[in-house]
Amino acid sequence: MHAIRFHLRAPDRPDGPPTSTPGAVHDGLARGLPAPARIEHARILTGPGTVDGVAFVLADNLLAAEAALAAACAALTGPTGPLPHWDVPHCALDTLLALGLHELPACP
Repeated sequence: MHAIRFHLRAPDRPDGPPTSTPGAVHDGLARGLPAPARIEHARILTGPGTVDGVAFVLADNLLAAEAALAAACAALTGPTGPLPHWDVPHCALDTLLALGLHELPACP
């Protein structure tokens, strides 16, 4: 399982589409994910014009997981996707999670 962080951004125009719910984004990513990869778990935050999240992708290797989630993001933001014409400025391995450094050290 590989932690892949992604960020989606609405196009810079006043008539841009409203931000989807986290559930709708998760479902869209799951539908766009090429087999045999699949999303085991995802944490998704939505805001006005942005979506931030990390998806835990089951795939044969890290490169396959990154490629699969990039394809899912492309389907989500494609012309016929639920977030048409949105930008995908980031979709890559979350190195802190991969290295087990996702928690700050305790302060004395």
